[in-house]
Amino acid sequence: MSKIGFTTLRNTDDTTLSPHFGLAKWVMIRDNDTGETSFERNTGLYGRAVVDIMARAGCTDAVFTEIGAGALRHLREAGIRGWLAPANVPVAELLDRLGSGELTAAWEATHASQGAAGRVQRGAGRGYGRGAGRGRGCGQQQRHQHAHAHGAGRGRRSSEPET
Repeated sequence: MSKIGFTTLRNTDDTTLSPHFGLAKWVMIRDNDTGETSFERNTGLYGRAVVDIMARAGCTDAVFTEIGAGALRHLREAGIRGWLAPANVPVAELLDRLGSGELTAAWEATHASQGAAGRVQRGAGRGYGRGAGRGRGCGQQQRHQHAHAHGAGRGRRSSEPET
């Protein structure tokens, strides 16, 4: 392991992990060869931006608490291994745990993916499929009553048959 990226809450050495990969305020880069630590602010605030920061820094591994499917896919495409860790443990201790093999490899997302706007993504569509209605439907009897309220059956044309 040459460089390790951590998604953190603060830009201090005693910081802990951010509870969400893409919304981490800071990315801590630890160079294991030199022992140097640096921080880069996550201005994008989405998973791809964090992966880009880590890839530019030359990270081979990333340690985080939670990650969505999209961000995990971007990590893999960048050739960065993902590791799951608890949020309340200082990064210095997580570094030791990673070195001793105590962290779990991230093989799948820990929650549903969210896009940059914070909406849950459910595939390649635009969200207009099943379940994306506006809640204006009503039962057959109510629709019949509703049609009468708008003049159906009073000499006006209606697509609803009168009963």
